[in-house]
Amino acid sequence: MSENFVKICGVKSEDTAIHAINSNADYLGFIFYSQSPRNISFEDSSKIIKKIKDKISTVAVTVDPDDSIINKVMEIGFSMIQLHGNETLERVREIRSLSSLKIIKSFGIGSKSDLEKTKQYEDVVDHFLFDAKPGETELPGGNAKTFEWSSLNGFKSKKEFFLSGGLNIENVETAVNFNLTNFFDVSSGVESSPGVKDKQKISEFINKIKN
Repeated sequence: MSENFVKICGVKSEDTAIHAINSNADYLGFIFYSQSPRNISFEDSSKIIKKIKDKISTVAVTVDPDDSIINKVMEIGFSMIQLHGNETLERVREIRSLSSLKIIKSFGIGSKSDLEKTKQYEDVVDHFLFDAKPGETELPGGNAKTFEWSSLNGFKSKKEFFLSGGLNIENVETAVNFNLTNFFDVSSGVESSPGVKDKQKISEFINKIKN
């Protein structure tokens, strides 16, 4: 059986980061988006990254970032950047040329047709991330919404993808059994309230994916 990988997203404290690392998480996501309840400042994230960057892959989650944000992310020492907005192919190419960061490009999935646009990005990103397509009044991600995972059946790409959107300890085993991917992303599904991570849920979520 192939190995599964877990990204705990929306980390806001060193305590949560260390617990996730000790629970065998593979990636930690830090969100830089002021409207999110999981938003963290560059200053606070920098303090955490300094202590953990040699222990785990760290992901800066951004929404349509400008060059100053890209430079700040590199300065802090993140290993990856997640583009969770409406970044064009041209803009992703620019980000690739500006930095050595590995790139995760997210897409909101409402139907199979939403997958077609991923093809043009294959050569400029390292991973895709598929989330539930947000409504007009919703945040770009972290809305605790799932989508029809069956829409990913038959999807083929040169790049691996993270399955995201509404995963939690109740449904993640079902998601794993769909055999769509080995990469899983969770944020609200391991929280006791918006932006507040629950250690027990983190451990249980990871355990259900890896064991």
